Amino acid sequence: MLREVFRERINTLRKLIEDEQAEALLISRCDNFAWATLGARNYVTINSEVGNVHLLLVEDSIYILANNIERKRIEQEELSEDVSNDVEFAEYMWSKDLWDVLKSFVQGKRLLSDTGWFDSKNVADKLKHLRLVMSEPEIETYRWLGKNCDEIFSNTMLKFSPEMTEWQVQSEMAKAFFERGIEPILILVFGEESAQLYRHNLSRNVRVGKKLFVSVCVRKKGLVLSSTRSVLFGRNEGWIKQHRDNCYVEAAALASSKPGKRLNEVFEEIKKAYITVNKPHEWFLHHQGGLAGYNAREIIANEDTDYTLKAGNVVAWNPTITGTKSEDTFLILDNGLECFSYPESSRWPPLNLQVGSTTLRRPDIVVLGGR
Repeated sequence: MLREVFRERINTLRKLIEDEQAEALLISRCDNFAWATLGARNYVTINSEVGNVHLLLVEDSIYILANNIERKRIEQEELSEDVSNDVEFAEYMWSKDLWDVLKSFVQGKRLLSDTGWFDSKNVADKLKHLRLVMSEPEIETYRWLGKNCDEIFSNTMLKFSPEMTEWQVQSEMAKAFFERGIEPILILVFGEESAQLYRHNLSRNVRVGKKLFVSVCVRKKGLVLSSTRSVLFGRNEGWIKQHRDNCYVEAAALASSKPGKRLNEVFEEIKKAYITVNKPHEWFLHHQGGLAGYNAREIIANEDTDYTLKAGNVVAWNPTITGTKSEDTFLILDNGLECFSYPESSRWPPLNLQVGSTTLRRPDIVVLGGR
């Protein structure tokens, strides 16, 4: 299966070269490299947008361009056998520039790239659109990642206390992800005070207080999954109602996320849902999410995004009402949705919401003991 998908992707890339009337394509961005190789990491620092290992298609050959520091790791740890059997390595000394090795392959040729380097034509936007429909191996990775993310939330969040600081919460969450071989590229911790102040709270050395929600973006094989969970330390009916209203807004987005729908049409349904819960202006204060994949958000929905949803797209909507948030990652199917990050096996208490004829199961806010 992996070999078939890889070869199909290479054929798609060769078609792109042909359509652009070019002769070679250099892929260097981390998202595109992971997509093309079905999960290989061409980076060292996890915040990199462009890696230091590259994929080159020229004539009938597929090359991995790697310096002598990275060659062995890429070959032995990152590429599956199904992929490595189809590629050739071009290794070069770490002290040399990429052009020193690249020029022998592409000098005098019309070169495409996803960076615009070396006077090449930048086709990053075209490559992004190739990434948006998931293959079966990618769906399986997402299922594994979602199941593990949900287990970490269920195992870890329910142990937190109001006396902990946001830093401590972030540390415990990061540790849990790294222990499972998952890269937490974002962990936002919102204690009682922070949830009222910031939509993107970078954890502070302040106590959590009476309420807490944690939002994560975590990555495996290049794919990014987003999820949020919320707890109260002591029952508060106002926050419980607001959380459920917030979940309703997300549910309205999900009920509208069907093949053939445009993202701007879903966005309009989100705005209507905010009106339904009597919070008509909250959407002004933060984006509402959109398509996910090899970035936390590949396309953020707004009034003008006319991308038409397809089966195989992944969506992560993240509506907020000041103090609360609802968010998970879903696969769009021909006849419904599959939630990766809140699977049926989850131990997290559910909340069932009805939007038109659609029933959606969302994670409720959990009330824990505490002051």
